[in-house]
Amino acid sequence: MDNTEIATISQVVKQLIANSPYKHKLEEATILCAWKRAMPLVVLKRTEQAFVKQDKLFIKISSAPLRQELQNTKDQVLQLVRKAAPDCIITDIVFL
Repeated sequence: MDNTEIATISQVVKQLIANSPYKHKLEEATILCAWKRAMPLVVLKRTEQAFVKQDKLFIKISSAPLRQELQNTKDQVLQLVRKAAPDCIITDIVFL
């Protein structure tokens, strides 16, 4: 395979996803996987629930001190998630 075939396959897959009725669910799954890749194990162990609604990532944390620490560093956490999922649009993170 040369680079033109790979680019063509990539373009076809992107077009297929863009036209899919499941695009929102695919983006949500990508964002949730990005959360799992970007966060350390101590945060993931205390993450009770995570979901996406209206371009916002909602995270329910079981530890109040950890939730407060994440809230204080929300901009940095948002950058980490955006870096892990560059094609998805997340405007904000809400810690519950």
